[in-house]
Amino acid sequence: MMKLSSLPASWAAAAALVIYSVAGLLVDAFVVTTIPTEISSSHVTLNAKVIRVCQSPGCRDDGAQSTLDALTAFASPGCQVMKGGCVSLCGSGPVVEILPDGEDVMTISSMKRKRVKGDALVSLLDELSDEETDISSFMRQRLIMGYEQSLEAKAAYEAKDYQTAVQLYEEAIQTGRKPAMALEEARSLVDSKHESTKGVYWLVDSFRNSCRARLALKDIDGARRDAFAATVFSQNTDADAHMCLAEVCQASKDTLGELQATKAAIEQYQRLEDEYSKPLPGKDAVARAEAAKIKNNASTVKRELGFRIMKLENELKASS
Repeated sequence: MMKLSSLPASWAAAAALVIYSVAGLLVDAFVVTTIPTEISSSHVTLNAKVIRVCQSPGCRDDGAQSTLDALTAFASPGCQVMKGGCVSLCGSGPVVEILPDGEDVMTISSMKRKRVKGDALVSLLDELSDEETDISSFMRQRLIMGYEQSLEAKAAYEAKDYQTAVQLYEEAIQTGRKPAMALEEARSLVDSKHESTKGVYWLVDSFRNSCRARLALKDIDGARRDAFAATVFSQNTDADAHMCLAEVCQASKDTLGELQATKAAIEQYQRLEDEYSKPLPGKDAVARAEAAKIKNNASTVKRELGFRIMKLENELKASS
């Protein structure tokens, strides 16, 4: 169960208590509704940056997706990380392009960096950091350490070494959770349009994988805790986190709980389908293709879950 004391004090002060009833259990979950003001709100983000990570086939082969994920997790407040197109530096990937936020990419001379991974990625983060708004260097080191532990845990999980995966995920979450939340808090204060769950996606992914690893180990209670944590850190917007809850309920033979969690997942898949059905003026073919892929996947999964809901509702009627 998530405890208020497990959150940083500033988050706890701004948290709203949410009662989430699944698996016949009332669980206290906390979702941030406002952003506290530890950093002066008068600080203007003059150094705001857009960071584009090239996603051309060559750069992807060089590890561009890993660079994109890491920059999303680590980037300083005021830095917007996104996928980018080819910048004609093939063979030097991953390539990162940095330009001032709000500037027309066609009229500004952007800064490009080659082979942005490992030490080069950390150096770029240091260069873009703003002491007035960023977390401390100690907190950033803890964040990077926790993130790297989560990658080790994911490798163990994918190798089906579930016991090792659970242990590594526990260490990763313990190490990186607080600095990740502190950084998200700072980002949201500096940029009111910041997507408040984007930078902690690696934590959500960690909780989901840990949940499923625990299920494989028959640790139902531990899996339930991780599933709830995944919904909390995603602020109930991650469909797969709700599916984790559904899987826990199925394992514990709680039909009502599984039904509730599956319906919550369908709501989020519907949101994705609606979001990625919108026109994308100005976007390149790659972005449009990716949006279509996300929309089609959400539609397919939503339809499959609809059949599952019908089955669960029939089971409940039969047992009543």
